[in-house]
Amino acid sequence: MDHKIIEKNVSRETLEYVSTLLEGYEKKLSEYTEILLWWNQKINLLSAGVTKTEIEKHIVHSLFLSICAVIPKKTVLADIGTGGGLPGIPLAICFPDKKFYLIDRVSKKMAACHDMIQQLQLNNVEVFTGELKMFHVEHPISWVSKHAIKLSELISSTQEQEWDAAFFLKGEDFKEELKEVEIPLKVISYAIDSALSDPFYRGKRVLQIQKL
Repeated sequence: MDHKIIEKNVSRETLEYVSTLLEGYEKKLSEYTEILLWWNQKINLLSAGVTKTEIEKHIVHSLFLSICAVIPKKTVLADIGTGGGLPGIPLAICFPDKKFYLIDRVSKKMAACHDMIQQLQLNNVEVFTGELKMFHVEHPISWVSKHAIKLSELISSTQEQEWDAAFFLKGEDFKEELKEVEIPLKVISYAIDSALSDPFYRGKRVLQIQKL
């Protein structure tokens, strides 16, 4: 299958935009960091023993999805395989005018997400416990995800839901995943490690995905 792939580096303006989000919503993002750290010690939402600094990096990573130029035009987004609320909760904090759904099949993770949403008083977020193919809303939607689902599974599991774009955080091996996708896609790939030297971001990409 021939896919259209456009590769870009992350610009200085992009870094400034992400920094602006971090500064503008610092208080609530810090609250989320503390709550997620507490919950992770209970049910291991992220890796065992994850530190506060590491969670902060995961939040910054999540906010890099906002660099996709069409994200500001979207009004409803769903986070596939959200786990501990990444990337959905940081995005919901920074974009209070948008509606977010958090989706995961593991009920204890979704119970933790529901508690975090309540503590953070996020009125723009709902949770859905179950398989992605069972999720459906009566309007077009855009997907977000942080390393939680293969691109081929996205296509096969969302055939019943109308959608116009997906914004994924992936590794540089995403092209191997594309080989399994049987419909043509347009993928814009932003290299985060072109702008940040921290080893945490090595090989990490922001993907903006649309059907051709």
